[in-house]
Amino acid sequence: MTIRSILIQGSRLCNAPLKRILDVMASKIKKILLFFLKLSLILGIFVYLFWKASGTPIEDGKNVFQILWEQPKRFDFIAGAFLMQLFAVSMTFVRWRWLVQTFGLTLSLKDAFRFGFVGLLLNLAPMGIVGGDLVKSYLLINHNPKYRTQAVASVIVDRIVGLLVMFLLGSVLVCATGFIFRDDVWSKTLSRITLLLTVIGFTCTGIVFLPFFAKGHIERVLEKIPYCGRIAGKLTNSLLLYRHHKICLFQAFLLTFLVHIPFGISLYLIANGLFQNVPGIIDHILLYSTVNLTSMIPLAAGPFELVLNELYHNGFEKGIGIGLVVALAHRLISICVAGVGIVYYLSSKDEIGNIAEFENEPETEN
Repeated sequence: MTIRSILIQGSRLCNAPLKRILDVMASKIKKILLFFLKLSLILGIFVYLFWKASGTPIEDGKNVFQILWEQPKRFDFIAGAFLMQLFAVSMTFVRWRWLVQTFGLTLSLKDAFRFGFVGLLLNLAPMGIVGGDLVKSYLLINHNPKYRTQAVASVIVDRIVGLLVMFLLGSVLVCATGFIFRDDVWSKTLSRITLLLTVIGFTCTGIVFLPFFAKGHIERVLEKIPYCGRIAGKLTNSLLLYRHHKICLFQAFLLTFLVHIPFGISLYLIANGLFQNVPGIIDHILLYSTVNLTSMIPLAAGPFELVLNELYHNGFEKGIGIGLVVALAHRLISICVAGVGIVYYLSSKDEIGNIAEFENEPETEN
């Protein structure tokens, strides 16, 4: 070996650790910048909404916050909204347990609620630093270590079922109530997006269950698509695991109506508890099913409040800021419901401590 080759090899050995350090630093910086970008967007949305609401009189020269302060409140309605949300959240835990038990995995109802509340709490954490779905998968795998793939699939399919029912319910209501034919841009745009997502969601799900998909060729092609290929491949693989359990999927599908409808009723109770002459209960179920599409945007808060505020004002011709107040009250009650997860989180803190290792582990097929 010549002196030149020895020097080249030595430089490579020295540069390898440095490259790894630089890669880690670049990844950390990227995450920090993304965090502050998201935080700036959220703050910007809320500053705009509060500025617009506080500067626009809607009755006798008073803005929405002055009216809210002066008029009587119906706290029994607010309590009813809390119970409705608690019931809806509980149904999501029952649905997930059904999907888990399809594979014969062990998950008691108590653990389904424990893992579910921890996931719900962490989903509401600032910017979603630790994904609630990731934590649910990890906790389930701890109890069923030989079924990692099935555990992850149950969480992904649980999310897919929830979205499909939300799309369907929103589409039915925007058509049945004539909401899609309203003159304002916000109502028309959101209605069309809801219908489009419904068609895309059910079409893609139906294609996955066709016989030729089971051979595994198409999902390998999907995984090669830039940016979204990995996600598309995971969604496809998760659905394929349930292709022989269509009855379970149908039951989970029906149960999900007991999730979205109570959430819409909760929104209606909040509005009635704070204001007078608000839209009806069907309108609020429609609002929740369509506005909640913003949950697909990777921001912890902001889009839901913005869209609900605009629809209240433009779609239902209510004063500027009423939708914002209702949305904020809805989020506050959601945080109170998720607060139940604090007890479960403290009891599972040691288990969750190794979540970073789980995220980087390669998946194994079972």
